[in-house]
Amino acid sequence: MSLQIGDELPVVVTPPIDRLRIAYMAVSMRDPNLVHVEDSYAAKSGLPSVIAHGTFVTSYAGAAISRAVGMDAVRKIRVDVTAPVFPGDVLRTHAVVTGSEPVPDGRLLTIELTVTNQDGVRVGRGTAAVEQPAA
Repeated sequence: MSLQIGDELPVVVTPPIDRLRIAYMAVSMRDPNLVHVEDSYAAKSGLPSVIAHGTFVTSYAGAAISRAVGMDAVRKIRVDVTAPVFPGDVLRTHAVVTGSEPVPDGRLLTIELTVTNQDGVRVGRGTAAVEQPAA
């Protein structure tokens, strides 16, 4: 895939983030924070329900990049979580090429990432650097 500044990568849309996925993530990450699994605890923190781990946002942002260019091309990725993700949310990752600079074997592209939920609320933002080989 040959990318230019302004090109958009294919959008990645998640299935609804359900409580079972959140619980599996808590176990797999060995994350004992009850804000992810107990509504009463989340309420004490001022939240309407449990929240998903930030890794849901970062992993789907990374998937948008790696699916489009391949893992071998990814040089750097940074994603900041900007809002909570709740059970039932569907995440949508938008990625656009915003920069390009020469490197010895091709070009290093900068890709801006935005992750939103089904209501259009931005839950993540970031950048990625990917290497595109010379044509």
